[in-house]
Amino acid sequence: MRTDAILDQIDTALHDYSISGDAMRSAPDQETVAGPRGGRDILVRRLVERHGLEPEDARHAVIAAEQDHTSEHAALVQAEARAVMDETMQRIRDAFRPMAESMAETFKQLAQAFERMRASAAPVPAPGRRTDRPAWQSPYGPAGKKRAGA
Repeated sequence: MRTDAILDQIDTALHDYSISGDAMRSAPDQETVAGPRGGRDILVRRLVERHGLEPEDARHAVIAAEQDHTSEHAALVQAEARAVMDETMQRIRDAFRPMAESMAETFKQLAQAFERMRASAAPVPAPGRRTDRPAWQSPYGPAGKKRAGA
């Protein structure tokens, strides 16, 4: 294959934006799509449902809070944002609690196993002078002989 043909194939692959008919069979619901506006929409919906604000007023209040501007509903936006975070953290804690309890039990069993191993292990000799060879003898054998020309 020629170099030009290879480069043409690469260009075609890079610039081909067509999608086959079966490429997008499933798409997540808009409710589950998390994006930069996901949090904004949650806050707007909560302000409308819980505090009776009009959707436009709620949206303007949330956008003003995002941009650090003051608005008449800034305290409500902050309270709802705090409530959303508290609810989310509670869900996360509830989801991780069984795993954390299981890990704590596993670590307890591991510590008991290490304790049993330590109790049954032979004592380790203290570091110090070795008794299997004279103190002057090198563990690497006798010194090499020097060559005459070196």
